[in-house]
Amino acid sequence: MSKKRIISFLLAAMMLLSLCTACGPSGEGNTGGGDEDTLYLRLSTALQSTDWQQTAIMESSKITYIQLFEGLYGMDESAGGYYNLLAKDVQLSEDNLTYTIELVDATFQNGDPLTAEDVVFSYQLAMENPKFGYVTSMIDTVEAQGDKIVVVTLKFPYSAISHTFFTIKIYSKREYQEIVDSGVTFGTTPHTAGTGPYYVSEYDISAGVKLKAYENYWQGAPAIKNVEYRLITEDAAAVIAFENGELDYLIDAPLSEWEDIEAAAGERCTLQKANDIQFLAINYQSPSNNGILANPKVREAIFYAVNKDNVVKAATSGYGTAATEYMVPDYVATSPRVTDGKFETYDYSKEKCHQALLDAGFTEEEIAAGIPVGTIVTYNSDTAPKAKAAVVIQACLAENGMIAEVEIGENAPITDRLYKLDYDMCVYADSGNYDYNNIRQQVHSESVGMYVVCYKDDKNTFDWQKIESLVDQGVQTADVGERYDIYTELWSMVMDTATILPLYHNAVGIAWSDRVELASIDPFYYHLTDFSWAK
Repeated sequence: MSKKRIISFLLAAMMLLSLCTACGPSGEGNTGGGDEDTLYLRLSTALQSTDWQQTAIMESSKITYIQLFEGLYGMDESAGGYYNLLAKDVQLSEDNLTYTIELVDATFQNGDPLTAEDVVFSYQLAMENPKFGYVTSMIDTVEAQGDKIVVVTLKFPYSAISHTFFTIKIYSKREYQEIVDSGVTFGTTPHTAGTGPYYVSEYDISAGVKLKAYENYWQGAPAIKNVEYRLITEDAAAVIAFENGELDYLIDAPLSEWEDIEAAAGERCTLQKANDIQFLAINYQSPSNNGILANPKVREAIFYAVNKDNVVKAATSGYGTAATEYMVPDYVATSPRVTDGKFETYDYSKEKCHQALLDAGFTEEEIAAGIPVGTIVTYNSDTAPKAKAAVVIQACLAENGMIAEVEIGENAPITDRLYKLDYDMCVYADSGNYDYNNIRQQVHSESVGMYVVCYKDDKNTFDWQKIESLVDQGVQTADVGERYDIYTELWSMVMDTATILPLYHNAVGIAWSDRVELASIDPFYYHLTDFSWAK
């Protein structure tokens, strides 16, 4: 047995011991020792909250956004994007400002009927949360007309409203208020305040989460009645668990272990092109080394130093693709395309990197000795793809006369720091985009708590007013060609700042056990209602 497999076996043994003591009913394991009527999935990081507003990480959102809560619109990646969900019918006024929405006949998991008042309450909460300004700032008013009609009035025409209707989930107003009034922070305990097909039955942020099917779900009772997410932070341990039958569904399967996963799953696995972007961001406002990152030539040197092919090999085991655009054109029709040649890409070039450092004012001697440029921060484990990317970038910088440290930490504390701009450089990600307007969460000042680069500053370093104007222009027309041209100009401006460098698009590995059948396969927003037990 190889050293790698021995380590993996030991990690798996430790993981299984923790599962038996922390998650398993009465100390049992799962299939390979658990309940036969329970579907087992992996969590690589702890579920941050049972409140959709508090789950900023995609893995957590896959639970809260799809299984627990629902919005006026849903998301079906396998069928092309947004669709009506809690909105039975949507009528748009001639001036493109007023949406009159008829609600479906649904109930919350607590049995209460869904009403327009619940929708108004939920939208008001989201509109008060700066984190969701990027999807609510265009809304003027949300009003109820009787029990089943909601009227959403916009400040200006907004062609990307579908993402707002998907992103904002609907709470049971009664239950939400009762929980908060009792002195408990909503999302820290199980609840039945969503309309989704599942509700949380057990929640332990340090171990995992259990879901139960809502039998009176408005679209029909789910086939799978019990679901358990098990916290397995180590990729190697997760693969061993899948091979041993301890997990029924493995999404975001470790690509470094894909050959072993294929061997275990046979035909029950697939690699899909990810609708994501992994990127390197530079905080030009960082005070490190006398504010060295404020120098645009230093930022350009850093970007020219990055060999994306090496990053792809390390982070995705070669299954991903090097990125030049922020969003994948295959998924987003209005995404600027590199083939047009209308924006800078900072392709790997030792010569351009060296010249940029000279233009920044450094001498040959200083470059040869190595110029400290700060710390590259990212999250997840040391063996996670982002961590591997950070280490490769560190090596790229070292080969080109720059010295950087690498810091890797847990999701919640690291992302909190990034949102507060408490970092030098970071490897970050965005995913699940179906409209280019989603870039506003990275470039618009209204998106406090979402962006990792703030273009609006007291020194007017960049033409942030123009950047934000282009974001706004992009949603005030529904014409795809016009939007494409606007977003191409926008992305060109962003790339000229040398603050966001697209690195790679992932491949998404998905594998499942012979216990289950899948009606559809989605790279991100999977639906547990598409799962059934194999016959």
